[in-house]
Amino acid sequence: MIEETDVNTWLDEIAVQIGMESINKHIPLVVSPSMLLVSMFVFIDAVVLQLYKEVTGGTASVFKNPFWIVIPVSMLAAVFITRDLQRRYQRALHEIRIEKRTSQQDKFNSLIDDRIRWGIFAVGAGLILTNSFFFVGVRVILENDGIAGLVGNFVIVPLVYVPIATDFIATYLGLQLVLPRRIRDTDFELDFLDPQGLGGLRPVGELVKHSYYYTISGLIGFALFVYGPEIFDNVISSPVQPSPLINTVFTAGWLIAVGSLASALYIFHRVMNKQKREKLFELDQQYRDLTDGAWDIANHKRPEEKREQIEELENRMSRVTNTQEYPATFAMWTQLLISIILPKAIQLFLSNI
Repeated sequence: MIEETDVNTWLDEIAVQIGMESINKHIPLVVSPSMLLVSMFVFIDAVVLQLYKEVTGGTASVFKNPFWIVIPVSMLAAVFITRDLQRRYQRALHEIRIEKRTSQQDKFNSLIDDRIRWGIFAVGAGLILTNSFFFVGVRVILENDGIAGLVGNFVIVPLVYVPIATDFIATYLGLQLVLPRRIRDTDFELDFLDPQGLGGLRPVGELVKHSYYYTISGLIGFALFVYGPEIFDNVISSPVQPSPLINTVFTAGWLIAVGSLASALYIFHRVMNKQKREKLFELDQQYRDLTDGAWDIANHKRPEEKREQIEELENRMSRVTNTQEYPATFAMWTQLLISIILPKAIQLFLSNI
C-alpha cells in the first residue's frame, strides 16, 4: 500500500524549497509539505485578511458572498486530490503489474515533465492577473475589499492558488493524455487472462475516469462561485460580474476536460483492438497448422492426436475475443455521458437565471 507520505508532487518540491519541511519537524501532525504550505496561506486568506477587513471597517468576503468559501475549501481539496491521484497512479501500476507487461517500465515512472507544469503556471498566473487588472480593476478591488483584496488578488491567488491548480491540471493531463500514449507507444501487452475481461486495464481505466470526475466536480464548484451570487442578487452583494474572460476560461476548461477524456478512451480502444487482432491472427495461424482442411469448412477436421492442443488454442482465442475494450459496459458509458453534459448544463443554467 502506498501511503500519503510516499507521494512527492511538484507542489511538494516547491514547498520543501520554501522551507516547509523544517517547519513540519516542529508540529505534531504528519502532513505533506504542500498541504502545510497551502494550509498556511489559506489561513492567511480566509482568516487573517478577512479579520483585517472587519477591523478596518470593511466586510469579510464570506459575509458579502457566502460562495466565496468555495475558493479556500477548493484549494485544500485540490492539494489532497492531486496527491490522491498520484497515489492512485502508483497503485494502478502496481495492480496491473507494470514490470511484467513492458520492458520500458521506466517510462511510466513520472506522469508529466515539470517544465510543462511551469508553463501551465505561467499561463494561469497571467490570466488571473489580466482578469484582476483589466476586467475587474484595482479601483473596484480597493473599493470593495481594500488592501486585503489587493493582497488576495495579486499575491495569494496567482502565486499560491494558481500553483495548486497547476499541479492538479498537470496531473490530470498526465493521466488523460500522457499515460494512454505511453501504453500505446511502448511494448505494453494486454493481459488476455484477466478474469474481468478488460485486458488487465481496468485499474488504469478507472483511474482515468476517476480523475475526470474530480475535474467535473471542480468545474461545477467554479460555476457556483462565479454565477451563484447572481441567483441571490437580492441577498448577496457581488460587485464583480462574470467577465467574458472567465466565461471563456470555463468553456475552455470544460472542452479540455471532455477532449482529453475522449482522447484517452479512444487510445485505449485502439490499443486493445489492435492487440486483439494481432493475437487472434497469431493464434489462428497456430490453429490452422494443427487441423486438416484448414481453409475448407466442408472438409475441416481435427486430428484426434492433436485434439488437446486444438481445444487449448480455441480456449485462448475465446479469451482474446471476449476481452472488451474499456469502457465496456452500458453503465460506464452512461456515467461518462452524464458527467460530460452536467458541468456545461449547470453553467448555462446558472448564467441565464
